[in-house]
Amino acid sequence: MKKVIVAFDGMNFSKGAVNYAIQLAKDSGSVITGVFLHDLYYRYGASATILEGQPYFDISPMLKLAKEEEEQLDQSIQQFEWYCKEFYPHYEVVKDMGIPDYDLVQESRFADIIVVGGEVSFTEDKEKANNRFIKELLKGTECPVMIVPEDPDPIHHITLTYDGSASSVFAIKQFLYLFPAKRYNDFTVVSVAESDDSLAIPKQEAFTDFIKKQAERVSFEILPHGNAGEQLADYINTHRTSIVVMGAYGRNVLSRLLHKSASEELLKNLKVPVFITHI
Repeated sequence: MKKVIVAFDGMNFSKGAVNYAIQLAKDSGSVITGVFLHDLYYRYGASATILEGQPYFDISPMLKLAKEEEEQLDQSIQQFEWYCKEFYPHYEVVKDMGIPDYDLVQESRFADIIVVGGEVSFTEDKEKANNRFIKELLKGTECPVMIVPEDPDPIHHITLTYDGSASSVFAIKQFLYLFPAKRYNDFTVVSVAESDDSLAIPKQEAFTDFIKKQAERVSFEILPHGNAGEQLADYINTHRTSIVVMGAYGRNVLSRLLHKSASEELLKNLKVPVFITHI
């Protein structure tokens, strides 16, 4: 791993995200790239009025807001630079002013991983903004994404979700490429049973042979047959782990956890970092 992007809503600095990115960069000898995103489309809509029968756009509130937010953005950058100078000096800063999810997808092409805080937001309606931004980012990103809470635990136990698909295996391979198994103590492979009568995981012999060559301490957890998104969402919210790795399962689980009816929304009550990627 050589390039770790940590992405910030320029108006909301995430200590959890920068601390996690620093730890990843230290472990791998990578450069940290702090990407500070600011949504101009949301922020800077001039207010229209009618003057002498003609539309008139008053840009003075927009200019005042732009100045205030530029100062706040600079403060966030200064905080990031302080953390890096104090704990890991190999860093760079990118300031993007435009459409956040599009800009970050462009940055992802040349990165190993993106770290983003669970509280990232670009509108005053944080819940809707978080859901939209994360969904759009995961849809288009060209590298793995790690969504982290504000106070993540040190990495010790890894949960790998697996359903036999190429996407789930690819996510596990990507994780093991970026985070060699020898650094960590325990891995649990979690699958949802394919039927009520079977507790075997898909392609069990081949997958077991593959994963045991990667990690010495691996256990397997087979969840009851049913809706994979619901089963895994419940498991994630009730089991202690350091990181959850998702591929094919990831989109279903995130859709479940991001839905308003979910008991604990992932981005509102994020407990553990979630590593997700897809082919």
